[in-house]
Amino acid sequence: MIHKQIGWFAVVGVAGFAADASVLYLLLAFGLGPFASRAFSFLTAVFVTWQLNRRKTFAVQPGEPLWREGLRYLSAMTLGGAANYAVYGAFIMARWSPILGLVAGTGIGTVLNFLSARSWVFRDRSQTASRGLFRSWIGGLNRALSHPHAVRRAMWLAPLLGGMIALLLGQDSNWDLLNYHFYNPYALVGERIGLDLAAAQFQSYFNPLLDLPYYAMVTHAPAMVAGFVMGAFHGLNFVLLLCIVRVVLGSSGKPDDATSILLSLAGCMGPAFLSELGNSMGDDTTAVFMLCALALIMWQLRHVVEAGWRGVISVAAGGLLMGAGVGLKLTNAVFAVALCLALLALPAPWLRRPVLAFAFGLGVLGGIATTAGYWFATLLRVFGNPLFPQFNAWLGSPLAAPIAIADTRWLPKSIWEALLFPFAMVTDATRVGELAMRPFIWPVLWLLVVLWVGAAAIRKSSLTLSVPERLVVLFVSLAFVIWMAVFSIYRYAVSMEMLAPLVVWIVVHKLLSGDMAKRVAAVTLALVATSAVVDARSWGHQAWSTHAFRVVAPDLPASGTILFIAEEEPNGWMAPFFPPAMAAVGLGTNFPEGPAYGARVREIVGQSGGKAWAVMPANTDEGAVRAAQMNDILAPLTLSVSGWPCRKLSALLQRVSKHLRVDEASNTGSCRLVALPPGGMSLAEADLGTIQRSAEIVTRYGLVLDATSCRTYEAWVGAKPRPYQLCATSMIPQPGSSQ
Repeated sequence: MIHKQIGWFAVVGVAGFAADASVLYLLLAFGLGPFASRAFSFLTAVFVTWQLNRRKTFAVQPGEPLWREGLRYLSAMTLGGAANYAVYGAFIMARWSPILGLVAGTGIGTVLNFLSARSWVFRDRSQTASRGLFRSWIGGLNRALSHPHAVRRAMWLAPLLGGMIALLLGQDSNWDLLNYHFYNPYALVGERIGLDLAAAQFQSYFNPLLDLPYYAMVTHAPAMVAGFVMGAFHGLNFVLLLCIVRVVLGSSGKPDDATSILLSLAGCMGPAFLSELGNSMGDDTTAVFMLCALALIMWQLRHVVEAGWRGVISVAAGGLLMGAGVGLKLTNAVFAVALCLALLALPAPWLRRPVLAFAFGLGVLGGIATTAGYWFATLLRVFGNPLFPQFNAWLGSPLAAPIAIADTRWLPKSIWEALLFPFAMVTDATRVGELAMRPFIWPVLWLLVVLWVGAAAIRKSSLTLSVPERLVVLFVSLAFVIWMAVFSIYRYAVSMEMLAPLVVWIVVHKLLSGDMAKRVAAVTLALVATSAVVDARSWGHQAWSTHAFRVVAPDLPASGTILFIAEEEPNGWMAPFFPPAMAAVGLGTNFPEGPAYGARVREIVGQSGGKAWAVMPANTDEGAVRAAQMNDILAPLTLSVSGWPCRKLSALLQRVSKHLRVDEASNTGSCRLVALPPGGMSLAEADLGTIQRSAEIVTRYGLVLDATSCRTYEAWVGAKPRPYQLCATSMIPQPGSSQ
């Protein structure tokens, strides 16, 4: 049925285009203006396609007044046309090819037109039919999820969907990527550990192995390929989560495929996971290792709790996977500790429990040694501290201050806040991180656990759990407590966030029974997931370009020093675009400088004959960029500056925009936009302020910046311009020196 409707809808679309074009050119020939002619031709096309669709495509039965159906059809086609033009405009603003925008806009508009016509304009309007349509849709969804191959299909589709979402989001441009995720693997490959000094601030010394695949992709393949691969890899979290969910649900009977898929989907709809989908920050990436470790142990759980070496080996293998993730990103140690403690609570013989925990711990250490051992050894050899510059109070290096680097801003401020921390997380959207998030899953889970314990206390419920349920509930609970005590930074909580919906499902089924439990859990999780998707945030994306990063660098000597000055924007990502023999040094950064840091800076600069160049951001006029994007859209419309549409646009901008205005003095007479100066300061004045602040920073290290030598050069992250300034810098002669 639907295939026939699609075929007829396409034929009618061709007829509508013919009617549209014919009337348009006919009215133009009679001297009517292009906009008035297009309005009449559009209405003609709508009328023709309406009549043909109601007779051929959808075969409408008489009974409803035609004027009402006609108004619905006009509204639906107008909506489809608006979506068509919006997508086209988005492609133009992203500076993609207009033909791609035309194809994408036409495709989306056509799909919307067909769906709205089929489900709204021409469907049976009776109440019985409405209920039947909804039930038919729900039934179709349930049949699809209950299909014998539904789980296998979901496992294949999830990575593909993750990759497609990453493409839609655009080029990754998060702060960490621009600071160190691109620089660190470059420094590793180029053996720059002793040559450079904190070029990407103190994060320069994080394990670069995690970022090596992304670096290889963006330097040897188009940026979109790297984005798709990252998103697809993150989609593997769904696959592993689905394995865990099926083991848990299977512990109380045959696992329901539809429930398993939907619970796994809910786990991938948390704000932390969504915020990092397809990007390089590492939490979604290393969550694959965390979930894989848990899935392996749960898969062998029967052997784990019974006597024999098979279970011990399985636990050790899980520890190896967990340790590999910890070595790549040390913040994952929270989950290693939580799972180790959870193993002690398994219903195994008492003497076997510490053996399991010990085997797991050995596996974790082996995993850390595999992915981070070489890096710890390198830092120990070069700086005398395997975790340099962290924990330098105990593992002293003269380059760094004797402190333990720890960000305590996010930790609970009192015991009462700690007890109610899930509510604090949603009361203040920035309580657990720089990016605003409201993870409602945690206060919901807190309330459910309190109710569950209370019901058990009055013997209305039982705290008894199956072995898989016990392991998951304990793991998530312990991980949350440890995470809150150590970090309280929500983006580090991705792994436990994905398991939280499963714990909600388990607890609800301990409080309620049968279909009521399923309904309550489903509605609760649907609301929580919807709130996360609607309020989803991103750490930064830009429009795609062929190359993820581009820098126009001037001709510089083969040797010398590049000084990256700490400003509002990170600039470590530019280091690979300067001559490789030049050392890269960070000045005025977040690195905890020790007493030997300044002397080391002067030593590095002196080794190249005192030749150095300071790099700092150049300011951009975002208003001018937006004006140029809007002018690209307005240009094909050939609007006159004195015409009615342009005058209305001018009045609208005066009410809603502080930065854009219509150029009333346009020499061409066409309707164009201009940007007002930001903050009353010109770009030259803003750049001069940056130079002056940088000069003060440089002076602290015995260097002097020549402001007259500063020049601005182009650079891009994706399609977004990120220009920079380059200034010659030299050493201030020290007393008693020959310089």
